[in-house]
Amino acid sequence: MTVAALRAARTLGGVTLTLALTGGLLTAVAAGPANAAPLPSAKAAAKAKTTTIASQPKSATINRYGTGTSATLKVKASGTKLKYAWQSRPASGSWKSIKKATKSSYKVTSSTWANGTRFRVKVSGSKGSVTSKTATLTVRQPTNTPANDAAKAFGLKGLSQGVDLSSYQYAPSAKVKPSVLADWTGDNGFAILRLGSGARPINHAYTDACNGKARSTGSAPVVADCAYAALSDQVKAAGLRQGAYWFNGWTTSVDTSPGNLFAGSHTPEKSAAQFVEWLKADGNYTKASTSPLVIDVEAGGTYTKTSKGKSYTHKLRAWKPAEAYRFLTKVKALLTEDGYRANLYVYLTGAMAEQKSGNKYLWSDVAGIARLWVASWGDNNGRVPSSLPRVGPWSSHGGWSIWQYTSNLRIAGDGVDALDGDIATKDAWTPRK
Repeated sequence: MTVAALRAARTLGGVTLTLALTGGLLTAVAAGPANAAPLPSAKAAAKAKTTTIASQPKSATINRYGTGTSATLKVKASGTKLKYAWQSRPASGSWKSIKKATKSSYKVTSSTWANGTRFRVKVSGSKGSVTSKTATLTVRQPTNTPANDAAKAFGLKGLSQGVDLSSYQYAPSAKVKPSVLADWTGDNGFAILRLGSGARPINHAYTDACNGKARSTGSAPVVADCAYAALSDQVKAAGLRQGAYWFNGWTTSVDTSPGNLFAGSHTPEKSAAQFVEWLKADGNYTKASTSPLVIDVEAGGTYTKTSKGKSYTHKLRAWKPAEAYRFLTKVKALLTEDGYRANLYVYLTGAMAEQKSGNKYLWSDVAGIARLWVASWGDNNGRVPSSLPRVGPWSSHGGWSIWQYTSNLRIAGDGVDALDGDIATKDAWTPRK
């Protein structure tokens, strides 16, 4: 039987339906007059959904500085062919569209948006549009009252607040103003100043941070902080208590290069002797002083030296407990023999203080002779963290005496940007017996 013999046509409502048997399969083709409306497709025939919001954007709290400086606002909507348009409004003002904010989520950052900014999103679809509820952004700023904050949070008494400073805060373009710091600290405020550092290797050229001039370390890997003398005078004039610290550095026990290319013959004891010499030469440290005298234990930079045509690249590691102990005991011996009172300290992170070998804290011997200045920043948002620092073996010696709680302190009018913020216990300026 031919295909033609099996064709059949029937007209229904102006639409011709043609049936054909081809290869054993029956197919149908619909056709209508030229002026007839097109037949609806299955997709077009589906009913458009009403635009609705199932989950509203939520208010968010972020930090101005440190970690946690952003949050993502989200909306969950249903409907057909949805489009999104986020809007913002300051604490007082009108709503404005946010450029390129056309997705179901929008990331807000503290560097872009101010505290109290409000957000909403308009969701549009084939069947209507709807505007979300308002979400409010809270941006947490650094605190001006860390001592009071810590007292309330942890039940501590007699706390004072202060900062630590170095030549980084005494550049030609921006010099810190101790008088402003004193207004911020209030009673018993303090500043701990970097007196010197062993962080640069021997015969190393560098640029003086205070005046931009070329310098060199020479045969000893030590450098006096160029801002110390000026800052010490200004801090004293502002009525602030002060302390002094030495940044650990290159010694023969640290330097593993052949011939000690980085340290020369330098030792922790030689660093201690240089620290004491510069400390007494300044004139503000007297036999009545009980200023914290600190060995700052941190890793330093990476340097390269060449010997006999071969290059050696080494990174300065943080001093080990034995090296810090040698420095501190030498400082005490030199000061005591001249009639000074040595209030010894070590600066460590909480994680370093907790280091153990087996069941023994690595820093136990140092804890027996020195107080602890501990760095524990939490979110580093300029506010006191929600938990106290870890102190390792100092838990048997009264805990921390100074707590560096942030490197993101901001003080209006102080002449610089971020500062290290510290709080101290009542007896922090009392030497150990």
